[in-house]
Amino acid sequence: MYGIYGDIITAAERALDSFEETQQLLEYPEVQADKGYYLSVLSKYNELKVIKDRLSALISALKEEEEISALLAESGSNEERAAIYEELSSLKRNATQISAALSDALGCKHVEERAYCRFRLKKVSSKFGVALFAMIKSDLKSRGAKIEQEEILTAKDGYAQEISFTAEGVDVVTLLNPLAGAHKVYIAQAKSDELCFAVTPAARVEKVDERDLKIDVFHSSGAGGQNVNKVETAIRVTHLPTGLSVVCQDERSQLKNKKRALETIEKRLKEKSEQAEKSRIEADINLQYSMKNTPISFDAATNTFTDTRLKAFTKVAFPLTDGQFTSYINGLIAL
Repeated sequence: MYGIYGDIITAAERALDSFEETQQLLEYPEVQADKGYYLSVLSKYNELKVIKDRLSALISALKEEEEISALLAESGSNEERAAIYEELSSLKRNATQISAALSDALGCKHVEERAYCRFRLKKVSSKFGVALFAMIKSDLKSRGAKIEQEEILTAKDGYAQEISFTAEGVDVVTLLNPLAGAHKVYIAQAKSDELCFAVTPAARVEKVDERDLKIDVFHSSGAGGQNVNKVETAIRVTHLPTGLSVVCQDERSQLKNKKRALETIEKRLKEKSEQAEKSRIEADINLQYSMKNTPISFDAATNTFTDTRLKAFTKVAFPLTDGQFTSYINGLIAL
């Protein structure tokens, strides 16, 4: 249910196993009588309370995201869908921020993340985008991350028009988020190109939770001779959260019908989940592509790079060296 946030939610729930016990300890007269012990228990309680509040906020954010996602099926126009996608993107960013805060409260220095990234490039900006992609790959790999599903779409003129990839590893979303947006590539006075880069958390399609399934058996109306009148061989499997239902009655065996029904509903739920995730990713990417006037820019005439957030990276020769780029990313994270 919680996708990419499942691990951190589980970790928070485990940490909160002692919350009620700690809360009760504060009320014991003998604990209150011992000032030193009371203060240590109070300190632990306050730490757990922060975890509890942030966990609650994260779960609420994810539930709200699920509810908004459900509205897509009811939307009747492109305008409505665009508004829903924009809200989903905002909610996704909010969940990412809350998750980072929860991670801090748990004392986690690193969180395993999975990100889908895409460049949109034009003729002049293409060489800068290709170089930036190479730097990102090199830096992430040096940090132990994996780069997969690399795709480069080439325009008729031979330049790279679009680059997409998936990054998986420690803090990859956190590392790449500061690079997102539509950045200016200055060509000449009053003339510029655009280099767009987007990064969004990529959830894995979860397996169906058997607790969400309702299984009914009944007499089959299909083939099977007299057996269909004696034994309940037909199976109906209903996925309670979505209401999706599958009936299988072609086999003479209840076990075989059940197996086929489970396989079918799992396949349909996977397709539905993948389509919803694809729609969310596209909405988030388009939103990031619309982020104009970012602090990042490139100068095609001098082959330099500038990020106004960091003084050390003003009119720096581009591409950056591996060491420069790692320092640059570390600097952005420290802001």
